[in-house]
Amino acid sequence: MNKVSHEQIIGIDVSRDWLDVHCLPDIRRLRLPNSDEGHAQLVGLAQSTHALVCFEATGG
Repeated sequence: MNKVSHEQIIGIDVSRDWLDVHCLPDIRRLRLPNSDEGHAQLVGLAQSTHALVCFEATGG
């Protein structure tokens, strides 16, 4: 299996109303609205830190 090496990792739990964001290794946590504005904030965060972004796969 290939390994992915990044200094910054952003994990996101997506719900209808919110994006619960957890940043590693600095253990920063954010709750952003699941809206165009929240998406833009998340993109800005990921780009500024050059982070690998992971989403939780859930749903019915």
